[in-house]
Amino acid sequence: MTSIDRLIPFKEAIGLAGMKTTRAYEEVKAGRLAVVRNGRRSFIKASEIERYISQLEKAAPPRTRPVAV
Repeated sequence: MTSIDRLIPFKEAIGLAGMKTTRAYEEVKAGRLAVVRNGRRSFIKASEIERYISQLEKAAPPRTRPVAV
C-alpha cells in the first residue's frame, strides 16, 4: 500500500515551520515553499515542511560554540 502525504492547512503548517504569515507568503512567491490548493483552501504537504526545514538547517552557518539548553 502506498503511503499518503498528509496535507496540513496553510496556517497550521507555517506555525510548524516557525514562520509568520508574511514570511510564508514571501517563501511561496519565491518558490522556496510549495503550496497545494484544493478549491479556495491552501495546504502544504507534511513532506514539504520537512524539506523546507531541512533546507534551512543546511543553509545555516555552523555553530562555533555549543548552545546551553
